[in-house]
Amino acid sequence: MNTQRLNPVDLVVMGYNILLAAVWSLLIGRVSYAPLVFIAHIVAATLPVLLTRTPVAPTRATATLRDLYPLIWVMAFWTELDYLRTHLHAVANDAPIIVLDRAIFGTHLHDVWIAAAPQVWLSEVLHFSYFVYYPLIFIPPLILAAQKRKTALQDVILRLTVTYLGCYLVYIAFPVDGPHFLATQFQGPLTEGFFYKLVRVAQGMGDSRGAAFPSSHVTAAVTIAIIGWRWFSRPVALLLSLEAIGVVMATVYTQNHYAVDSLAGVVWAVGLQTLVVPALATLLNPKKKATPVPHLRSYRPALEISGGGT
Repeated sequence: MNTQRLNPVDLVVMGYNILLAAVWSLLIGRVSYAPLVFIAHIVAATLPVLLTRTPVAPTRATATLRDLYPLIWVMAFWTELDYLRTHLHAVANDAPIIVLDRAIFGTHLHDVWIAAAPQVWLSEVLHFSYFVYYPLIFIPPLILAAQKRKTALQDVILRLTVTYLGCYLVYIAFPVDGPHFLATQFQGPLTEGFFYKLVRVAQGMGDSRGAAFPSSHVTAAVTIAIIGWRWFSRPVALLLSLEAIGVVMATVYTQNHYAVDSLAGVVWAVGLQTLVVPALATLLNPKKKATPVPHLRSYRPALEISGGGT
């Protein structure tokens, strides 16, 4: 039997499944399908262990799936947030967030910005930034997998998984619905824009209530920018950083988030990537010292050559 060791990201996924099993256990007797979800999380918690024990040596395809599977779980975990918001919380926590938003910015930017700048071209640029976030989250890991840069790939998967699950834990404990659900949406010619409509379609396919603070769009976009400086070329890192800036602005302009949601997303991303990820990597894999996120000045292009960052 081929036996592999558990990676830090495996333990993170296992821990999250166990925690969610505990949460759903509290709903048994109140929600008809809670026992099934509870069992599903218990079974899912064992999956990383099963993946380390295979009867034959893994093929390249199965080895790649072995590295990428946490991102599949991240998408699955997202879908249950809406149900947890409904069953765990009678109301969301928008009221204190709205007060905080005005205290920091002096107004509610999600209300005034789009009305003050309703130009179709600006709307399309920012809605494009909001939409392109989706493929940009998954393209870097796929590129690293194709280039066989296993060390880089495992680091990226750990960082993205911690980013999303870190946001999810906040949403479960402190749900905020956000202006997308609560505020009156601006109406005008910009609503006929291609990317405006595309964003609305994407949201209709899988938006979760209670997942506004911090903005996972911003948190993940900033994480991808950090990953860009860590594992990719300078032009790619600059492009990902530009997209992160676009997402920070777009989440507010599109009225999907309060401005404080975006600010919290930036802070949460930096905290997770500079403090939590290195600590988890060291704690869960003590034999290998975690490499801190490099300062931009210490960027070394030689490490970023395709296939050379492993």
